[in-house]
Amino acid sequence: MTAPLRDRAQTACRAAFTATLLVFLALATALVATQAAGVLLLRPDWVTAASDALLVPSITAAVAFGLVGFVSGYVMPKSDGPAD
Repeated sequence: MTAPLRDRAQTACRAAFTATLLVFLALATALVATQAAGVLLLRPDWVTAASDALLVPSITAAVAFGLVGFVSGYVMPKSDGPAD
């Protein structure tokens, strides 16, 4: 892989890794916050609705994040030693 192509691939992987992480965290936070509010306010319909609406997208985002992390492991450079 040539240096410019490798640099672009690393930049794309880093951007995809960050984006998928943020999407997953946002969905999971919304799911948990809505369910917690439903429990605290004694609204079981909120707990169920949050699960119905956000569980599958949260899991999908987590899978995408894991796959991007796996692929990034092959594209990103290996470090020679521990970071200071």
